[in-house]
Amino acid sequence: MQAMNLNVTHYDPSLPDAESVMASLLYIATLYIRKPTYELARQALRLAETLTAPEYAESELICRVSRRMCVQWTLLVNEHEQGRSKSATLTNRLVNHE
Repeated sequence: MQAMNLNVTHYDPSLPDAESVMASLLYIATLYIRKPTYELARQALRLAETLTAPEYAESELICRVSRRMCVQWTLLVNEHEQGRSKSATLTNRLVNHE
């Protein structure tokens, strides 16, 4: 299972503002809706984790929403990883039985 990085303690002055991170996350989520891929889910999870940084903890709402998004995107990433694992197992079985 993908570990969530909810306890970020480093200050990173190079981080973009919250609006930019949220706009990027919404864009990735829109792409994901059209074509759900593992890579898009991972990118969305990284952006959601970015929002958990102390720099974005301006309100309790942002903190709660960012944590919830991390949980939801982690579940989607895990589903993709499980699907890949099942697919690889099935492929190995098919190859070994030929």
